[in-house]
Amino acid sequence: MMKQVLASTVLAALASTTSLTPAWADDAGGWAFDGVPAWSNPQTGDSFTFRGRIYLDAADIDFEQAGVTTSFDDSEIRTARLGVTGRFHNVNYVAEFDLIDEAIVADDVYLTFHGEGFDVLLGHMKTPNSLEEQTSSRYITFMERGAATDLFGLDRRVGVAVAHHGDAYTVKAGIYGGRPGDLSDSLELDDSSALAARVTYLPVHTDALLVHLGASLRQMDYGNAGTRVAVRPDAHLTDRIVTADFRPASALGEADSSTLLGLEAALVSGPFHAHAEYMTMEVDGPASSPRFDSAFVNLGYFITGETRSYSTSSGTFSRTRPARPVSEGGYGALELAARYDYSDLNEVAAGELTTWTLGMNWYVEDHFRVMANYVTGEASVPGAAATDVSGPQIRVQWDF
Repeated sequence: MMKQVLASTVLAALASTTSLTPAWADDAGGWAFDGVPAWSNPQTGDSFTFRGRIYLDAADIDFEQAGVTTSFDDSEIRTARLGVTGRFHNVNYVAEFDLIDEAIVADDVYLTFHGEGFDVLLGHMKTPNSLEEQTSSRYITFMERGAATDLFGLDRRVGVAVAHHGDAYTVKAGIYGGRPGDLSDSLELDDSSALAARVTYLPVHTDALLVHLGASLRQMDYGNAGTRVAVRPDAHLTDRIVTADFRPASALGEADSSTLLGLEAALVSGPFHAHAEYMTMEVDGPASSPRFDSAFVNLGYFITGETRSYSTSSGTFSRTRPARPVSEGGYGALELAARYDYSDLNEVAAGELTTWTLGMNWYVEDHFRVMANYVTGEASVPGAAATDVSGPQIRVQWDF
């Protein structure tokens, strides 16, 4: 049944690329349709809109070690998300859930209260760390975010945050409790908690050039569960290839807490964009208090002339719209990209991972794109032969 529903969704996405004109709309408010049903009241500012996304992925990645090859040739519904967003009595709301493997997983589910010069966010949301993590997966350059976001477990938690922004800066900080599991089983949170904050600044912001700088911090308490520091080679349909276990009874010792520091920089100049981040995390609990490092650099270029969009209110990248979508007789937007990614876990002899990713993105319409990535790299663990990684992957993505 789930496959039939998802297949119907994909067909609807494909149909939307050939006819994107609103079926009906009312500028005076009320119900409207622009791809999905929406309702608004201009007098009160209240609104309601359905939202969602679906990503279909396929990959053929090989791990080769000492002449033995392990292949990861598979496909998956990476994301199947449905929800609502809108505004009621000057309070913004969003509630979005992932429906994968017959589980119900909360994604963004929070309220935003607007004060004089600041906002208060309450609910289930991401901790404010990393430009790559804060940018929606709908707008990232590659199929997978930079490895640091996975390695250090950047995630969503239940908490409260305060945010403020100006024309050239953003500030956001919050206190967070645990994470829920499958909501169809239980609403109970785990016993971990976190404090996190992020600041961004635009030293240059003109029509010709944008320069972004940022930093973030996270202090994590793992409760009684410890943690595992592990990463895949920028391909979700493979195993985690470099890993260090700090859960209870592990040989490395149990992690009580950790401190994460992240630095970020980005540049957008016409069709060219660049983005780099460095993160370091120290784990407390094990006798050695090991520290791990990870960094990546992305470069991208729109050969059809578009510019990567940026939101000054959140300090993140936003939706890039093709200048001539296919529905208007154009070819959409075409982007070429490359990434270097490095992670180092050598302080506990867990090794290091280096990957290169080449990417091509075809933005067929505002809400529909096709992504193709080729990943190549090497994992090196002391005492073992190096593992070479290589292979292509592709995604069909639709959101509304």
